[in-house]
Amino acid sequence: MMPELSLHIMDIMENGIAAGAWHLDLFIEVDTAEDRLKITVVDNGKGMDTEMIEKAMDPLFSTKKGKGWGLGIPLFMQTAETCDGGFSIESKEGSYTRVSVEMRLSHIDRPPLGNITDTLLSLIVGHPEIDLYVMVKKDGTKYEFDTRIIREILGDVSLATPQVLGALEEDIQSGLKELDLTD
Repeated sequence: MMPELSLHIMDIMENGIAAGAWHLDLFIEVDTAEDRLKITVVDNGKGMDTEMIEKAMDPLFSTKKGKGWGLGIPLFMQTAETCDGGFSIESKEGSYTRVSVEMRLSHIDRPPLGNITDTLLSLIVGHPEIDLYVMVKKDGTKYEFDTRIIREILGDVSLATPQVLGALEEDIQSGLKELDLTD
């Protein structure tokens, strides 16, 4: 189990980028009345067939050369199941992969959400060409973030410039603070 859910999110998103994705969607849904937390990452990478999905859930399998294991997906699955939840992967070859976890929000073993702001900024700095859409909902209130809209406004200015990153950090932190997602 990773110490923060944001690290699981980063791992799944990096997997998508490694699979050729140029667009990533992140959905985080918190429902305090139902005591549920759901995290979904969708990428438009090369996708997987049924056999590859099964292999991806095996900790002794990795597509990376020279690496004999791939713990990211199995650890995320274990975290969800440990916290009275579930895990799913849906994929279509040549099209997309969707990884979803759901868990009990108040479960004693649920890792904190962690630093989502730094996770998103790290993805932007490391992959400024990637389109990233984020929707975070808590009890009917939502925050959205879309690099396509930001790029449209900025024109030729890179998202990875210090001034832009500072503004993005402020926007993301403010949006998450309004939702009271600081665990």
